[in-house]
Amino acid sequence: MELHVIERSANAFQQGLTERQILAVARRAFGPGTEVRSATELGGGMYNTTYRIDLAGREEPVVLRVAPEPDRQFHSEQELMRAEYASVPWLAPISDLMPRVLAADFTQAVIGRD
Repeated sequence: MELHVIERSANAFQQGLTERQILAVARRAFGPGTEVRSATELGGGMYNTTYRIDLAGREEPVVLRVAPEPDRQFHSEQELMRAEYASVPWLAPISDLMPRVLAADFTQAVIGRD
């Protein structure tokens, strides 16, 4: 896997993922045989750590969004990503304008983050 990351300090709010973590998340979402060709961390966001992921066998890339570790979040930010996901049905009238959710995992079993 080709991995492109944004360098951050150890105490930064957003923290990147390792190659191993990205692969584990991709395999949870798309199956055990999933091959990640490249992962490029995208900047500009203030809450999630976000990657453009190129997968073998898929023409278009997918976007991986990972919430901060629970201990790094303020009380008001906890489960923010879950609330966003829960709002998707309410946005059905404009669904053509929104990204499509391919998978979501709030168990924190894979990497300890939503």
